[in-house]
Amino acid sequence: MNCFKTYSLVILSIVLFLWSSRIATCHAREGNLWSLKRTSPPANSVKEKGYVRTAGSSHQHAGRSTISTPQGGSSKSFNVLDFGAKGDGNTDDSKAFEATWAAACKVEASTMIVPSGSVFLLHYISFSGPGCEADIVFQLDGKIIAPTSPGAWKSGLLQWIEFTKLNGITIQGKGVIDGQGSVWWNNSPTYNPEASEGDMSAKMPGTKPTALRFYGSTRVVVTGITIQNSPQTHLKFDDCTTVQVSDFTAASPENSPNTDGIHLQNSQDVLIYSSDLACGNSGTSNYLLTTNK
Repeated sequence: MNCFKTYSLVILSIVLFLWSSRIATCHAREGNLWSLKRTSPPANSVKEKGYVRTAGSSHQHAGRSTISTPQGGSSKSFNVLDFGAKGDGNTDDSKAFEATWAAACKVEASTMIVPSGSVFLLHYISFSGPGCEADIVFQLDGKIIAPTSPGAWKSGLLQWIEFTKLNGITIQGKGVIDGQGSVWWNNSPTYNPEASEGDMSAKMPGTKPTALRFYGSTRVVVTGITIQNSPQTHLKFDDCTTVQVSDFTAASPENSPNTDGIHLQNSQDVLIYSSDLACGNSGTSNYLLTTNK
């Protein structure tokens, strides 16, 4: 009987969520476009543990933002160009980004700046959180691109860019993360892990990475940015709590395989609005929470 009541509440909550969020499904020129037309989140609702809590609940949020982001003059800025990044689209800027993060990580409410007007080539990179101060902002206004040669990738990598175990992380701006996934989708030669970085005769690894992943973090905000042409999923949240995504765009061609827009796994308190997902054949399949622990 208790199980029946629980399932009934879950079904009722899902119905309330679908009614209140006003999700509109459209057709894009390329791919499947999934769009949230609401320009701001519900004034007093937040998605929690796979359902929506509304007026009368103990968790209420008002206004456009339900998660505080660092503002004011107290935060310090760390520009990747000041740490040796070239931003020419050809030089591997991974080390410069790691150095910038190491400096920003030590300062509470700091801002790591990826400036506009530059293209930054990054290999696999992890912005790790243990030991970092809280409320870091990753200001993305430039463009970040993935390498396209097999020699630049390790076999079995599940993600390209990841943020792990952070307390308060915001990625914001008008910038672009481009996974350059066509080399993964259309590849045919045999994968050779010993191939040099410039060798295009070998095949990319069999495991296609997610473009951007957050793991084990709390108070995560993604707003304004675009992720395009991911080898697989564009944006993933794994084991995260209190997540807000807004004004986000995920885009890949219609024929790109398994390029989900957003995938949520083992995460709770998730709010997504005013975002467009125009992805491949599985562009909308994994939008809702998979499960909670």
